[in-house]
Amino acid sequence: MRHLRTRPLTVERIAQAFPLVQASLPHVTLEAWQDFASALVSRAEPPHSGIMTVISEREYIAGLCSYQIDHDLVHGLRLTADNFLAFDLLDRRLVAHALAEGLESLARDLRCTAVHTHLLHTDPVNPARGGGLVDILSTRGHRVESIGMCKLLPP
Repeated sequence: MRHLRTRPLTVERIAQAFPLVQASLPHVTLEAWQDFASALVSRAEPPHSGIMTVISEREYIAGLCSYQIDHDLVHGLRLTADNFLAFDLLDRRLVAHALAEGLESLARDLRCTAVHTHLLHTDPVNPARGGGLVDILSTRGHRVESIGMCKLLPP
């Protein structure tokens, strides 16, 4: 049985997480990732934002997502997770479940009433790999509540 654990990303491991980011977001540069991650993990305040990782038995980063705690009109205090990335050659579902469980635990510890997870549009729904993240999170009680859209603005 696999033993995966969740841990906050530390400054020392930011570069180690980049291959996972690049596999899902190939247009993101190492410099952009380091700037983004450093801004979230370098804060000394309580964990109202950060990056959660899933660490494998061999100490590699198999999953990650950024998160922040904010207020929602409908749900009150919530944890909002972005950049939900899960990768494993054998079973991606285990990594996704571990990451979701870690986020849910953190949200409960911080007295949040909901977890909102934004998934990348590029996440494949591939039954051979255990389905997409929507299917995986649905088995944990998550439901589609909104659709996010993005318009890039010219400089």
